Amino acid sequence: MNSSVAILGGGRLAQSVAAILNAAGADVRVWTRRKAARAGLAKKELGTVVETVADACLDAGLVIFAVPAGGFREVAAAFGEVARGDQIVLHATRGVEEGFVLPSRILREETCIRKVGVLGGPLHFKDLTSGRPIAAVMATRYDDAYASVRATVGGQNVHLHRSRDLIGVEVAGLVANISALAVGICDGLGLGDTARGVILTRGLVEASKLGGVLGATRDTFSGLAGVGDLIPRKVSSTHRHHKVGEALAAGQKLEDALGPIRGEVEGILAAQEATRLAGRRGLELPLIHAVDMLVHGEADPRAALDEILQLDLELG
Repeated sequence: MNSSVAILGGGRLAQSVAAILNAAGADVRVWTRRKAARAGLAKKELGTVVETVADACLDAGLVIFAVPAGGFREVAAAFGEVARGDQIVLHATRGVEEGFVLPSRILREETCIRKVGVLGGPLHFKDLTSGRPIAAVMATRYDDAYASVRATVGGQNVHLHRSRDLIGVEVAGLVANISALAVGICDGLGLGDTARGVILTRGLVEASKLGGVLGATRDTFSGLAGVGDLIPRKVSSTHRHHKVGEALAAGQKLEDALGPIRGEVEGILAAQEATRLAGRRGLELPLIHAVDMLVHGEADPRAALDEILQLDLELG
């Protein structure tokens, strides 16, 4: 594979991945939408910062999407204008588009790319930037794509666990953000560690149910992409969702809770679209439905979580 790697996005994940690949000797090219952000990135040792998606991707063998779900299709369409069929694309986006359209489907709609991979698992930023061992999941149906990405990060403390379940890894990631909203509300109400544990476990169960109706593999949710992502995950995305949940528990309206938050809170739309999908499929997802109601001010936080905590957990 061409040693040039394009990284689309300028957030903490994009910067961490760029630093790892740059240290591994890859020719890294980084693009992000805002000119001011590009100027800031240019001051860091992350590779070459470029001005357009085409500049980043034209000669790249590997293209990594680290952009929010809300801007994913726009960036994918720009990439689609220069994409080649032999390129490998890896995305780490944890959300959906309206209609519950997952990022991997958007890539297939907007580009000629077929060798798509999804990055999941417990991506702790402190570990990503500190040189500590990192474990992540790469889901792809293509053996050569997985081998190429592993070779690209060779020599670093990164272990990529293999999965073929793209949908399962994507669903686990987006439900992790929904669960973080619920845990933020739980902590804001002072409900304690037992309640937190029940909510996280229910999030995992509902992720498995949601993934199941979409064709995901059940084992995905008992592995690193599921338990490893939904239970201990502490990344900036989770932190944003937790803060919004705490503000909602304190009685703030959604627009006020979002005011001081930097970055997209993807779990809000994910909860809405998962609730709508569940309605169409006759699927019961009480925690996800409760989060959707709570972020839109349609339920009392304490009453809604008390009801969730009293439900039996169906683990089968």
